[in-house]
Amino acid sequence: MPYRNILVALELNHREKPLLKRAVELAECYQAGLHIVHVEPDVSGIYVGSLNMDLRQLKMKLRLESGHEIMQMLKDAQHQVASVSLPSGDVRQAVRLAVKEKNADLLICGHQLEHHFLGHLFSHTVGFLDISNCDLLVVKLSDTSGD
Repeated sequence: MPYRNILVALELNHREKPLLKRAVELAECYQAGLHIVHVEPDVSGIYVGSLNMDLRQLKMKLRLESGHEIMQMLKDAQHQVASVSLPSGDVRQAVRLAVKEKNADLLICGHQLEHHFLGHLFSHTVGFLDISNCDLLVVKLSDTSGD
């Protein structure tokens, strides 16, 4: 079954280079569209108390930093990407929505070995197993960023 739209869920850490490399290889192999999603943490519930902090500015700063990081990763990957999404909020909901919006038939996410199935994103993959019409590929991520 050839894949047409591949969605990669990134946490944006240095260990994800092999994850993006695998996604690029599969996209090239199947001549599929490659889409990236990174879910920003929801900071609206943070209590700032007496701190002089504008949460809108904080959200924008996080989004810009994440976008820059993704662009750096893509520059290294040397592959055209169809779309980049930076939603905020619940990881499961945001990824499910991205799968639907991008009509993804393959979702790729990572698993950090030292977290023993409790990594930030991998803990959510159970919620991805029942996404209809979309396969799930979980790539093991090592301690090093080596390819």
